[in-house]
Amino acid sequence: MRVSWGLDAAQLKAQKQVEVCLDTSQAINGHALLVGMSGVGKTFQLRKMIRQMTDSAAAANEPLPRFHVFDVHGDIDIPDASMVLFSEQTQWGMNPLRINPDPHYGGVRKRVQGFVSTINRVMRALGPKQEAALRNILQDVYAKHGFNQNEPSTWLIDETVGQLMSEGGDNRFYIDVPIDEKDDAKALGARWDGNLKSWFIPSGEYQGAITRWSPKMTARSHPSISDVLRMARNVLQQLFLGTGMKAITNLELANKAAAAYQRKLLEALRRGEKAFEDEKLQADLEKAKAKAVETFAEYANSIVTGRELESIMKYDSTEVLKSVVDRLENLDGIGIFKATPPPFDPHARVWRYNIKPLSMEERKLFVLFRLEELFLLAVQRGEQKNILDVLMLDEAHIYADDDPDNIMNTIAKEARKFGIAMICASQSPTHFPDDFIASVATKVVLGIDEMYWRSSATKMRLTEDALKWIRPKRSMLVQLKTHGETRNDWKWVVIPPDTVGS
Repeated sequence: MRVSWGLDAAQLKAQKQVEVCLDTSQAINGHALLVGMSGVGKTFQLRKMIRQMTDSAAAANEPLPRFHVFDVHGDIDIPDASMVLFSEQTQWGMNPLRINPDPHYGGVRKRVQGFVSTINRVMRALGPKQEAALRNILQDVYAKHGFNQNEPSTWLIDETVGQLMSEGGDNRFYIDVPIDEKDDAKALGARWDGNLKSWFIPSGEYQGAITRWSPKMTARSHPSISDVLRMARNVLQQLFLGTGMKAITNLELANKAAAAYQRKLLEALRRGEKAFEDEKLQADLEKAKAKAVETFAEYANSIVTGRELESIMKYDSTEVLKSVVDRLENLDGIGIFKATPPPFDPHARVWRYNIKPLSMEERKLFVLFRLEELFLLAVQRGEQKNILDVLMLDEAHIYADDDPDNIMNTIAKEARKFGIAMICASQSPTHFPDDFIASVATKVVLGIDEMYWRSSATKMRLTEDALKWIRPKRSMLVQLKTHGETRNDWKWVVIPPDTVGS
C-alpha cells in the first residue's frame, strides 16, 4: 500500500518533482505518528491515508484492510464508513473478559492478567490484597462459565454445546422442569429460583425420582462485568455472614417478615391501638426465623470436603472484598462493558468508533481493551504478508505511557508480522515514550506549537529550523524508515496546493 505525502522540497529547488511516499512493502512496519496542533490538517491526513491505502491495495490486487478509527471528538467523517456511537445508554458495548482461544497466546490466566493490568493502568491501582481477591473472583467466574486454564479445549466456545446452569458457590443443581410438572418437582424437594427462572435441588441430591427431569443446560458464553460483580457480591455476603447463599436468602426473608410485622405494628400504634395482634404476620415471622436457623444449621452440617472455608478465606477479608465490589460497581456503572457487540457493518472497510460521549477515563479503558482484543485476534490469525487491520487513534497521547505492557507499545513492537498497522495522531511527540517513537516507521510533523519546539526537536532528532520552516497545510516534515537503511533523514515536503482539502 502507498501513501503520498507531497513533493520533496530539495528536489523542487532543482526543478524536479519527486514524491515522498510511504510504501508499506518497503517500510520496516506500517505504523505512523502524525503530530500537529489543532487546525493543521491531522484529520485531513487521516482521511487521505484511508483513501490512498485502500486504492493502492485494490490496484495491487492485495487484500483490502479494515480500518478501525477511534474518534474522540466525533468529527472524523469518512465516506462509506460504518459508524457506531458508544455511550452508557446504547444497548451494545464491548466485553473485556472475552477469552482468546489460542492455545499459545490466549487462555484464562492471560485474560485475567490483561484485565487487571489495564484496570490498574487507567484507574486507581488496586492494592496487593485487592488484586489477589479480584483475580480469585475472575478465576471462579471463568470456572463457572466452563473455562479451565489447564484445558485449552475449553477456551473455545462451541455454540452447539451447552453447560450445566449454576449460580456458583450456592450448592445448587438446576433441573429442567416443564411448567405443568412444577407441583411434582416441588413435592420431590425442588425449589424455584426467581432470579434464574429455574427449579433447583441441593447438589448431591440428583438421584431417584427427581432424575425424571434432565439437568438444566444453558449455552456457553463469555462472562461479563455484571457476572463478575454478581459473584463478588455473593462471596461478600457469604464472607460477612460465614455461611452459604441458601442461608442468606432465608435470612433476607426473615428480615422482610420482621419488617412487615413492624410496619403493621407502627400503623396500629398511630391509630391508638395498644393491643395489636396479627396472627398471620406473627406466624410468618416465626416461620421465617425458624427457616433461617434451620438453613444456617444445614450449612454447618453440609461441610464435607474441608474446602468450604478455604473457598471463602481466599478472599482475605470483608474490607478487601468490599473495596473490590466497589471497583466492579464503578466499572459496571460506566455502561460500555456489555455482552452485545456493536452493530458494525461487516462489509464496510472503515469502522468508526464514536466515543465522544465517554469521559477521559472511559475512553482510555474502552480503547485499550479494544486494541488488546484486536491484537489478540490478529495473533490468533497468524503471521501475514499484508496489512489487514489499520488502527487509527485520534488524540493518541490519551492512551500512551512508558509501561512496556501497555498494548500500544506491544502493538508498535510486535504487531507488524501479524498484519496490523497503527496510525497515531496527536498534538506533540513529547507525549509518547522514546521506545514507541523509535518503533514507528513513519513520522509526520504537520506543525507543532512553539512551546514544544525544543523538546520535540530533541525527541525526534530534528532541528528547530526545520520546525520553523513548516507552514500548516502547505509543508511538513516526513521521516520514513525502510528496510536496509540504518540512517533515515527527515524529508522537507511541500504539499501540492491542489491536494489540500481534497
